[in-house]
Amino acid sequence: MSRYVGVDLGGTGTRIVVLDAEGHVCADVTTPTVRGAKGTEAVAALIDSVGSLVDAPIAGIGIGASGPVDSSGIIRNPATLPAYSGTPIAAIMADRFGVPCHIENDAVTAALGEHRYGARAGSAAMLMVTLGTGIGVTMLVRGHPYRAADGSHPELGHLSVNGPAVQCYCGLTTCWEQLASRTALEALAGGDPEEIARAARVGDADARALFETFGARVGVGLATLLSMFRPDDVVIGGSVAQYLDLYGTAMRRQLQRSAEFACEPVIVASKLGNLAGAVGAAAMMFPSSSRADT
Repeated sequence: MSRYVGVDLGGTGTRIVVLDAEGHVCADVTTPTVRGAKGTEAVAALIDSVGSLVDAPIAGIGIGASGPVDSSGIIRNPATLPAYSGTPIAAIMADRFGVPCHIENDAVTAALGEHRYGARAGSAAMLMVTLGTGIGVTMLVRGHPYRAADGSHPELGHLSVNGPAVQCYCGLTTCWEQLASRTALEALAGGDPEEIARAARVGDADARALFETFGARVGVGLATLLSMFRPDDVVIGGSVAQYLDLYGTAMRRQLQRSAEFACEPVIVASKLGNLAGAVGAAAMMFPSSSRADT
């Protein structure tokens, strides 16, 4: 039976999954994202990782990458994916494996994974916000991602928001990604937030206050997105989703509006967790799947 490969190229980790035709995960691996090598050398290492994981014929390979990813499928992100930026990854992998390969923004593939198999499967209007190394945002309308006027995926993690000034590589000095990503939470916590999360869950006031600060920062950007898209459902993904119980109340306070402007979607944590992007990338290549670029 043929297999479908999904690759999620994040700023910190690279996740690869192998799905069968029913969408079951047959194998998966997570490795640090290549930074020392560049271009075809980096892609060669990715090809080796895929080849070592798959033990059956491959029918298609989907890739989600931390954007921007331009309309021709080239990553333009030297800030967080320097090894792969400017290289035709999909074309190289398609040639090497002899199967179709499509690359998409990782925010899109994560949303497609959750929409097909995850927290709000089949939602007519689903917004996904992935809080990882950066912030990825995708709005799916009947399963199709919203596009900018030029056909590109809008980088909505880079909203200008109120908050302490932190220079972002996007050029903004008050950028949502710099305040509400996992990287931002780690900076706020002074390291891995897990210990502080444990303290918050047993009632430590300082720990709870830290997550309330973080929740307010998540909410200030999310409020803008709700005004823009008015979704039915919101899925919070990325590794920070596991702390939604700690910052969700403070986040929701930022979303309160007067009745005529209110938008009150269902807000839930990702079901697929850190595999959402890779699962969505693989599922994007299924014959029955609506391609993300249609």
